[in-house]
Amino acid sequence: MLFRSGAVTGLLNKETGWQVIKQPALGMGFQLLVPIKGHRNNKAGSEMQKLSMYKKSDNEKAILQWNDVNCSHSGKSDISVTLKVSLKGTSVYFKIFIDNKSSYFVEEVWNPCIGGLRKPEGEPDLESWSMNMCGGFSKHILGDGFPQECGYFGTDYPTFLKTFPNIEAQTSFILLTNNVQGLYMGMHDEELNIVNFVHELKPGYLDSKNKRVPSADLIGNKPAGFVVSAVRMPFIKPGEIMELPPMVIHLYRGTWQRGIEPYKKWRKTWFRAKSVPSWLDSIDSWLTLHMNSPEGGCRYRYKDLTDIAQEAKDHGVGALQLTGWARDGQDGAEPYQDTDPRLGTHEEFKSAIRQIEALGIRVLLMCKFKWADKSIPEFKSELLPLALKDMYGNFVQFDGYAYHTMSQYLTGGSRRTGAGLCHLSKKYRNLALREFKKILELGSSGILYDELASSMLMCFDTSHGHRRGESNFKGSLKLTDEFYRAAHRARNDFLMAGEGPNDHLSQYYPVSYIRTWNGQWGSWNEKNHIAAWKFMNPDMIFATCLTGWDDREMINQCLVYGYIINYEPYNFKGRITDFPDTVACGIKAQKLRRKLWHYIWKGKFNDTLGIEASFSFASESSSNIFPDVEKPDYLYSVFENRENHKRAVIIANQHPEYQLKAIISLVNSENDFDVYDMEDDRVERCSGSLTVNRRSVKVLVER
Repeated sequence: MLFRSGAVTGLLNKETGWQVIKQPALGMGFQLLVPIKGHRNNKAGSEMQKLSMYKKSDNEKAILQWNDVNCSHSGKSDISVTLKVSLKGTSVYFKIFIDNKSSYFVEEVWNPCIGGLRKPEGEPDLESWSMNMCGGFSKHILGDGFPQECGYFGTDYPTFLKTFPNIEAQTSFILLTNNVQGLYMGMHDEELNIVNFVHELKPGYLDSKNKRVPSADLIGNKPAGFVVSAVRMPFIKPGEIMELPPMVIHLYRGTWQRGIEPYKKWRKTWFRAKSVPSWLDSIDSWLTLHMNSPEGGCRYRYKDLTDIAQEAKDHGVGALQLTGWARDGQDGAEPYQDTDPRLGTHEEFKSAIRQIEALGIRVLLMCKFKWADKSIPEFKSELLPLALKDMYGNFVQFDGYAYHTMSQYLTGGSRRTGAGLCHLSKKYRNLALREFKKILELGSSGILYDELASSMLMCFDTSHGHRRGESNFKGSLKLTDEFYRAAHRARNDFLMAGEGPNDHLSQYYPVSYIRTWNGQWGSWNEKNHIAAWKFMNPDMIFATCLTGWDDREMINQCLVYGYIINYEPYNFKGRITDFPDTVACGIKAQKLRRKLWHYIWKGKFNDTLGIEASFSFASESSSNIFPDVEKPDYLYSVFENRENHKRAVIIANQHPEYQLKAIISLVNSENDFDVYDMEDDRVERCSGSLTVNRRSVKVLVER
């Protein structure tokens, strides 16, 4: 600590020798934002403060205090900040208290702030990893190519954010990692308060054209390095004292699996999963079907559904997810859940659901409750008072989605836009519950709540019964609990599945609908998917969509990670028979799963831990070996049978041309395996050395 200001100027990993802070001149203690009239950007910067009190009770605890903090435009303000820092094992805990005796709101609190950060000497660049809505990691480099997502015009330095709870950060931590070692920074908070992880490059790029990062600690006589800060937005009222949830920093050696251990340990203290329907255990394949869009395509009618479901059942499908079944089609007339007379009568839909369920197919009805369609008459009469409001009193705009017609694709055409809805409003939750009960009355086995992830995070309308600037996801958690209670009063085996529930919501939503293609949906969608959430919570079930016409690589991925195969021909507009090659491969994968059900479906997913593995590629027509083919061309994982505790190793060769040569060794095992092949019913035996054909899968089961 720098005694005068209380800035953190050193952070050492004793196990590896990594001094995280290489440029102490960028060290920071805390920073506040205290908006005043005419100057919303009124900051109490770390460099402007003088420590009032410092007390170290022992070698593991310290208390720092700053009185009358100094702000850039209002000068000294009657605000006191107390920071308690404690060491617990290899983790550092930061608890910050704000006593706001001023006449202004304290809007932002920055702490901890790691300034002057650099990668370990001689090692790869660090990346910032956060767990995203698809169950993997969003990654941003802290090196050449540092992103500037906040826009150069609105910041002093290249800057990007990762915000919890949001699409890119569904858990309240980040890792700064190079998979050799790293730093965990997390907020341990059982409530869904917002935390922003702000990444800055000071003073800027060496070369803006190529986004080159200065390697020196000084450039242009300015201190150079990265600054990573946790920023909360508590909106502390005048006269209010507030303690913020603790922030934790943990230094570790190893891969990301080691890095998330502090979160996993803390998570056990509060995470309580709700009951899961027993019928879910037997379903590893879905069909998703879009019936109608807001442009009125009316692709399928309610009477068509029984034949579609029978066809799907004949091809191994266990659940039918229906989208666009309600009034005005998918993303129309939200959040209302009435049936659409253009598709048939209410009774015809109920009858179709009964018939489909009688076939042994479970029906999941897609719904959403996060936004209001402003093109419908109820928007002004019923919904507008319940909308999220910004600090100027305007409703928070939601841009909607485009379907099929050019005027929907172009901004300002026929696209249905609207407003985010405040889940903290009891009146809105009552409305949403009323609409949810319309779904329950239809008799389906469950729902798929679309867009559980959201970037509309705050509401400033205190008439809704909440604090200024409160986190909307606190209301989402309340609404989820109300849905769950209503559903289980109707039937105790009702399933609540959702698209991208954050970790808190996943207590109620045990199934997450995701996309695990390679990097087609922006930075939150990975180039190469890592099954991080499945590792963090092996009991969580993920359904990933398949849209390709010979989608073997996606099916292989479903096997390796234990995901539901979710067929979506024509981008979920078609029937199961529309892409026969994909379905034929999916049936083979299901057959293999059923042979090894208690290993690779019901078993505990351990990612790649517990084995040593080496891989190389070879031509099928010669003995040439290609050891330099990169890892994305193969996948592997380990499952543990929960009954006999024996392990199974799944290996997928994703290469379109070459065979994969693998050598597998289990820790604490004799390495004697039965080998199962997706393409062959024979069971072979090996000691860990095997060949996997191109675009195929083999499973080694510990004898």
